[in-house]
Amino acid sequence: MRAATTRFRSGWVTFAGVIAAIVAVWNIMSGIAAIAKDDQTEAINEVLFGVNITAWGWFWIIIGVVQLVTAYLIFVRHPMGQILGVLWAAISASLAVFMIFVAPIWALVVLAIDVTVIWALLEGSDAFDTA
Repeated sequence: MRAATTRFRSGWVTFAGVIAAIVAVWNIMSGIAAIAKDDQTEAINEVLFGVNITAWGWFWIIIGVVQLVTAYLIFVRHPMGQILGVLWAAISASLAVFMIFVAPIWALVVLAIDVTVIWALLEGSDAFDTA
C-alpha cells in the first residue's frame, strides 16, 4: 500500500496563473469588443488609419485563448505552462517598456506585475512536474 502524497502548491505560482487568466480574459473581451460593430469601434478605426479592426479583434481573441490555455497549464503545474508563462510575461514587459513615455504609471505597473510573474514561475520551478 502506498501512502498518498500531497503536492506543495506555491502561492506565487498560483498568483502567476491568476494573472495569466486575468490577462487572457481581458484580451478575449477586448477582441470581442473590437469585432462588435458600434460607434466606438468605428471611431477607433479612424484613429488607427484604416487598420482592419475585425482582424485585430480576432487576433486578440486567439492570443487570449492561448493565454487562457497557458493559465490552465500554470494552474496544473505543467512545465509547458511555466515556459509559456515566462515567455508571455517577458513579451508583455518588453512592450510595456515601449509605452513608458506614453503612459508611465500604466507601463510601470504592468512591468512590475510581469517581473513578479516571471520571478514566481522561475522561483517556483520545483512545483512544476518534470516527470
